[in-house]
Amino acid sequence: MKKLLAILACLLILCSFAACAAGSKAAPGNELYVDQAAAEDGISYGSIKGDGMSEEVSQVTSADGAIEEKIVKTVNLTVETKEYEQYISAIRSDVAASGGYVETSSLNDSYSGRNSRYASFVFRIPADKLDEFLQKAGENGKITFQKEDQLNVTLEYVDIQSRIKAYTTERDTLLELLKKADDLKDVISVQERLSDVNYQIENYTSQLRVLENRVSYSTVSLDLYEVERVTEDETSLSGEIKNALAENWSNLKQGIRDFIVWFVGGLPIIIPVAVLIAVAIIVLCKVIKKRKAKKNIG
Repeated sequence: MKKLLAILACLLILCSFAACAAGSKAAPGNELYVDQAAAEDGISYGSIKGDGMSEEVSQVTSADGAIEEKIVKTVNLTVETKEYEQYISAIRSDVAASGGYVETSSLNDSYSGRNSRYASFVFRIPADKLDEFLQKAGENGKITFQKEDQLNVTLEYVDIQSRIKAYTTERDTLLELLKKADDLKDVISVQERLSDVNYQIENYTSQLRVLENRVSYSTVSLDLYEVERVTEDETSLSGEIKNALAENWSNLKQGIRDFIVWFVGGLPIIIPVAVLIAVAIIVLCKVIKKRKAKKNIG
């Protein structure tokens, strides 16, 4: 009896394993059934589930299968130059030669209350020409500050592409349904959804173009200062003393110059005021003398 129970137990265990194996093999069949059902409705389930994503990812992958990262580069520069106009002309030529363009520019006659000129630019430079452009930016002037930021937007890029693909697939399906629709309510319903889908496609397409432009063209912000003496890179004590003396001497000359300009410019006011003060002093002196003379007579 015990042997019979043992044999039955073994058979039950074997049946359990067989059922599990059959269930695991049946899973792909269920997926195929869903795919077939979706196909009957005019939707390619496989293209949305697998092929659509692989197609979008392939657009940002290189030939060897590695993901091609989408990097947005932003550079901030501060430049000093003695040749203000020549530098502006040269940098504009460098921008054009690189295939870039000037996004914004601002020219000021003075800064910090001094008679030195200042300019601010925002350039858009092709990403593959950025290093060459930065090198040229330091040839005609002294770069005193440089900062470069890099933003990886690969995931955002792939996500937008996937959304465009999904909405495009839905639009094609809606167009097919619209051809087959006979009832007016169905036609109106499909058209309303089709309008929403078209809006989403246009919206995400616009976002993708903006993102592609930011990746393809790096942004370079440049602040240009006209100086009499370009800042030198000195780290030694003597070098720092030299720079400090040169800076103070430059400030002294600028102060004298500012005073002369102020004095000459104020002469139309200073002269009349000085005449009035002189007349007042002369009159006051005469009054004082008369009072003293009266006291002496008395």
